[in-house]
Amino acid sequence: MLNKPDRARYLRLLQFVRPRWRIALLSAVATLVYGLTEPLVPYVMQPLIDGGFARRDMETVHVMVAVLVIGFVVRGVANFVSSYATTWIAQDVVYRLRERMFANLLDLPMAYFDRHSHGAVLSRFSYDVVQLMSAATDALIRLLRESVTIFALLVYLFYLDWRMTLILMIAAPFLIYTIVFVSRRLREMAHSLQADMSGMNHVIDEALRGRGIIRIYGGKAHEYQRFDRQADAVRSHALKSKKISALASPVLEVIIIVALSAVIIIAAGKAQASPEQMTAGKFVAFLGTMALLFPPIKRLGQVNEPIQRGLAAAQSVFAFLDEAPEDEGTKRSARLRSGAIRFSQVSFRYGEHAVLEAFTLDIRAGETIALVGASGSGKSTVVGLLAGFYRPDAGTISIDGCDLGDISLCDRRRAMAYVAQETVLFSASVTENIAYADPNPDHERVIAAAVSANADEFIGELPEGYASDIGQQGGRLSGGQKQRIAIARALYKDAPILILDEATSALDNRSERKVQEAIDTLRRNRTAIIIAHRLSTIQNADRIVVLDRGTIVESGSHDELIEKNGFYATLLSRLSS
Repeated sequence: MLNKPDRARYLRLLQFVRPRWRIALLSAVATLVYGLTEPLVPYVMQPLIDGGFARRDMETVHVMVAVLVIGFVVRGVANFVSSYATTWIAQDVVYRLRERMFANLLDLPMAYFDRHSHGAVLSRFSYDVVQLMSAATDALIRLLRESVTIFALLVYLFYLDWRMTLILMIAAPFLIYTIVFVSRRLREMAHSLQADMSGMNHVIDEALRGRGIIRIYGGKAHEYQRFDRQADAVRSHALKSKKISALASPVLEVIIIVALSAVIIIAAGKAQASPEQMTAGKFVAFLGTMALLFPPIKRLGQVNEPIQRGLAAAQSVFAFLDEAPEDEGTKRSARLRSGAIRFSQVSFRYGEHAVLEAFTLDIRAGETIALVGASGSGKSTVVGLLAGFYRPDAGTISIDGCDLGDISLCDRRRAMAYVAQETVLFSASVTENIAYADPNPDHERVIAAAVSANADEFIGELPEGYASDIGQQGGRLSGGQKQRIAIARALYKDAPILILDEATSALDNRSERKVQEAIDTLRRNRTAIIIAHRLSTIQNADRIVVLDRGTIVESGSHDELIEKNGFYATLLSRLSS
């Protein structure tokens, strides 16, 4: 029922079970015991009816009752062990899959997130992995359990009467065809449902991130309609999947009942013609065994649904795990100290759109450069290429004379502190945000950074000061306070290169002056690249580089560029108006 790619994915999925093979073996053995004890009731029925009741043999009754009680105790223990061990393995597989996926998430290049929505990524963690869990453990154990049960019942049926059992087996091709047909349809529905779940998560993610804009612009109805379309698609495909799965059960039932009816007629005829070959006890045992055969066949047909969903999810999850990390190959280590930067003939395209063309720029160690230009001129791309978020299509970038293409991203980024236009804070304490990723924060340095960023005053007013939790994405702070925490984080790192992407955009004039003083002090022995629109930030730069459509059109100090009365002067007049 599985094609070659699906078999490969399923075998790869089972690799996550291998480290826990002892528990998996225990679960399999318990499942085997459970399945093999299925014919227990019809097994004791024949001697009970033919011997215990027909001949009034109480010894047979006592023995068969003892076999029945002991058998069901063993069966109960086996069922518990199988269920618990299977759940343990399932949760372990989910844990290790999510762990590996998150590790890969942290290593993925920025370009990956430009191509995939947050909702699609979240769906892999929340929905796809759960479907994988069902396919790797629950469905596999159910497949084993029902297969063993069917095998045990068939063996006992052959033991009772092999001719009638062969007649019963005529239904097998029809059962197999039904299961294969249903499997294909379920797989198609699983892919559609997976895409719908990803789309729904994407809408929810955008609604959470843009909740303020939605309210101000009256977008509640619009967003509700977007969500309703996606949720309705999820419902529709889930119902179609269930309809196919549910339709399989009555079809299987009809096939089996037809075969069962034929066997009953034949058995009744044999009992009438030859009572010694078909006793009442044997007939009841045969009929009871056939009745027990029906539920596992039905459940076996239903196993396909989670397996097909799991295989569809496996394709998504393994594609995510196989994404190449951003730092490929072996790169040499380098300690970048002075911060001299050179862009040499750098070009970068985003799809078909050229962002930078033959961009060349030398930045001396300790120099402060302000990048200015209209939106889309390439300012943020320059910073992104320097930080290693993207790779240049052509040209080289070097720091302290070292080609960044030969240096590990870890060493490159260790030399940089970065404050983005969109403030990013974490659900942790003030200290943990300022000293982010430092396992042993220096509290004095934290305070010094906060003071320099004009953040110490409002931090002192928080309930627990520097130990206060700032909430999800800094939700307990104002916009200006969040930005000052982010600037304090950059000050705490004390790196030779400082990158400020509209870092003062959320500050009022008083706070900006104090932060600007801190930046002026910090940049004395450091290289600073500032992307800003505010005149005060631009004026403090040693050199202003004006970009237009990915190329440098002007460069010089503020006064020099004003005197030229060129592109910069025109741009500045627009900003001032």
